[in-house]
Amino acid sequence: MRKTEKFSFDTSSYIFREHIAKLFDVEDLSLIHQSWKSDYELLDNPETDQNTIYHKTFYEGFDEDSYFYSVYRNFIRQEVVPQIDPHAMFLYQTIPSFRTQLPNNLGVGAFHRDSEYSHSSKEINVYLPMTKVWDTNTIWAESERDKKDYKPMEAEYGEYYIWDGANLMHGNKVNNTERTRVSIDFRLIKVSDFEHSDKKSISNGTVMTVGGYWSVCL
Repeated sequence: MRKTEKFSFDTSSYIFREHIAKLFDVEDLSLIHQSWKSDYELLDNPETDQNTIYHKTFYEGFDEDSYFYSVYRNFIRQEVVPQIDPHAMFLYQTIPSFRTQLPNNLGVGAFHRDSEYSHSSKEINVYLPMTKVWDTNTIWAESERDKKDYKPMEAEYGEYYIWDGANLMHGNKVNNTERTRVSIDFRLIKVSDFEHSDKKSISNGTVMTVGGYWSVCL
């Protein structure tokens, strides 16, 4: 099982936050809830926790030919893969998962392991916050399988985690920080560990195949 590790990157080289802020036309993503009012209830259902105006705007705002996605792919190749295994060939999640965790709400619908939802136990997770994340507006995860010693994955913008979300139980607490957490997360898997599957992603129904959910990291 992979150890949870935090890394840093040069935010001037990978300008994720600026592009997302421009898409939503806000200066401070952690206050996005003040400009983008929402009337949805507690996001406590894993099958619908991405059915919000925030997610719709993100996924419709960037396509795979956009500059945002070129930055995303470069980040994986130049920052993430070298930290895992620079000699291996990887598949990566074609479209990253977008998360918002508004005050008094959740970012995901339930505590879970990704392997419970169509994912391989050999996948590797990356958690990349676009805002400062701490206390109840971030992911809480156990340090070892079944240990249930949940702790918050805290970070500043410019930091990210590589961790084992496929096998470690994790989720959210209701956000009482008065700041929204905006983040993306995505998964990688070594080509040598990949097994073909007709299963579908629970969040968007994408088939977990190369050319669908997965792309080759070149």
